[in-house]
Amino acid sequence: MLNWLYDIVTKVVLALHAAIAPVFGTNSGTTWGLSVFVLTILVRVVLFPLFVKQIKSQRSMAELAPKVKELQAKYKGDKERMNTEVMALYREHGANPIMGCLPLLLQMPIFYALFHVLRYISEHGGKNSLKFKPQYGWTATELHSAGHAKVFGVPLALGFKTASKAALFGANVSTVRIVTVVAIVVMATTTFLTQRQLMARNASSGTAMASQQKMMLYVLPPLFALFGLNFQAGVLIYWVTSNVWSLGQQHFVIKAMPIVAAAAGGSTGGAGNSRAGGGSSGSKLAVSNGSKGGNAKGDSAKSKSNVGDGPPPSTVVIRRQQPTRPPRSKRDGRRPERPGSPR
Repeated sequence: MLNWLYDIVTKVVLALHAAIAPVFGTNSGTTWGLSVFVLTILVRVVLFPLFVKQIKSQRSMAELAPKVKELQAKYKGDKERMNTEVMALYREHGANPIMGCLPLLLQMPIFYALFHVLRYISEHGGKNSLKFKPQYGWTATELHSAGHAKVFGVPLALGFKTASKAALFGANVSTVRIVTVVAIVVMATTTFLTQRQLMARNASSGTAMASQQKMMLYVLPPLFALFGLNFQAGVLIYWVTSNVWSLGQQHFVIKAMPIVAAAAGGSTGGAGNSRAGGGSSGSKLAVSNGSKGGNAKGDSAKSKSNVGDGPPPSTVVIRRQQPTRPPRSKRDGRRPERPGSPR
């Protein structure tokens, strides 16, 4: 069912081999190794636009984290409604959680096809390859040349588990196992560094991506190392090259498209506003204070909001003053008599 994909991968490898052969030779392990290397680079270049979309989507999800938390709190008792609202929010702002794994998923068919083609070389590229009618567009001569091509003394079609076939390809069993183990360690290490780079970027975003990538940080490297025991040397070249490319690509793209600090701190700002003005009611008070002709409540809110902006106002002491009571002589309307005056 996938023979068409195996044919495409074989044709691309043979075309690259034909382009590099004049420099290093037709049967050189460097020629065949560079063919797989360049194939990897071509795949990553084709997937580069998707990787940029992946970073943009992750950035949008980080910026939307405060709103997502609000929706989760609002629909805490209704998970179905919560998921619907969150996905609607993502669609509105062009964020897509699936973009996080889409480039990797698109690589897998090519990876599997290359794995199958190299396994085919391992099974039929030995001493009897010239007597065998090959498939997928190979000729008997090309199949024999690819099967016996060595990189660091390891045929591209052999791996750790298939090192026992080394004699059929003119190689040493110990050399095959040692070199493939080193390649597996490099593959696992670059996988770890790539995941840690993404985790460091999303750690401050507040999204679920950071926790998921933390789990993947410690799960994927051992998992790839375990699978690497079944990989041929050509597949290891593909995977190590892809990981190193991802590490450098992420460094430059993430540097050019950092997460906006204001978005990551949006929830903090909201908390500060709620403390100062009581959330949305505080903003309403601010509007009423700024408008002309505010009512008494608005003036009261304004005076309260200004508390603490400057020195406290001086205390005004109000003293109650009562009128002085006139003397008794003036209360009956008669003028007081002067001493010695005539009556």
